[in-house]
Amino acid sequence: MVEAPGRFDVPLPGAVAWLDVSADNPDTFSGRLRTGPLGLQISPLRSGRAPYFFKGARLRGTRCIWSASTLSGCELFRPSRASSAAPFESGVHLLARIEGGGSVFDPVGSSGGVMRVFDPCDEIAEQFVANTHLFTLNVPLAAMGMDGGAIRDMRDRPYELTPFQTQLLRAAVALLLVGGEELNSSSSLIGVDRYLAAMSALLLRTAVRKPGPEVAQVEHVRMRTDSIIYEQAADPNLSPATIAAQLNISLRQLYRAFNGTESPAARIRRRRLERAAEILAARSGPGHVEAIALECGFASAEYFSRAFRREFGLSPRAYRSAHRDSATR
Repeated sequence: MVEAPGRFDVPLPGAVAWLDVSADNPDTFSGRLRTGPLGLQISPLRSGRAPYFFKGARLRGTRCIWSASTLSGCELFRPSRASSAAPFESGVHLLARIEGGGSVFDPVGSSGGVMRVFDPCDEIAEQFVANTHLFTLNVPLAAMGMDGGAIRDMRDRPYELTPFQTQLLRAAVALLLVGGEELNSSSSLIGVDRYLAAMSALLLRTAVRKPGPEVAQVEHVRMRTDSIIYEQAADPNLSPATIAAQLNISLRQLYRAFNGTESPAARIRRRRLERAAEILAARSGPGHVEAIALECGFASAEYFSRAFRREFGLSPRAYRSAHRDSATR
């Protein structure tokens, strides 16, 4: 009977999972394929005398996953996957590599690096002969606030990492060192997702040089829309139409700016649900779900309960009970 390839568990939301695949670690080294970040199969190089190891960690929010590792003497491969969705409709996978010594947690003499953009169904094949620092991000497209068409144009093209992008990646490594002990609330996990999604979007936006005036206008509309939603989501009268009026553009122009990504209406709903999750996790008293729904801008408690269950997998009451139980442990 053939033994199934080993697999590193994807960490639970808020948890940090450590990776160690190496010839000097008998618990993980057996010559078999192992699965790492982005579903990449890890195996020793078929030829070469470089040391074989893959060591690092990855952090998961509720929807986004970030990893940083140091590796050598490895081949990473992920076969293409069939999908009925359009490219990048479900999410974006970013892979960046920087050659250099030391560990990703304490780099020495790092040189330039390269970033690539992959659809979650793309084949990925990478070889690492010398000591290299690897960074990966798995982020839903809707969380990034970017047009899917613009990201599709970046596919299959290597982008040299700028000093700004390199520093952005290195700064996020600190999240892995402190661990996930403080990430035990819904608001902190939502914050992790926002941070990782914003970092991914910034990496992509700084890789594209000199956007034209039309692209700049679209980005301005998106930024202003997100700001209005964040500040006014509790207002039950907030809608795409009222946002368009505040921006002094037509409703059609507003939706056109978000073509290929999460719609303004979906963004309003998500912000209201995030706020409701924060309230449910923070309040120790019983409280009424109906009152929380109204406080967060939902006109109907029934609709709020259905939407909350779809987003978080639990009813509002069950979500509150789960966080109350975890707080008393």
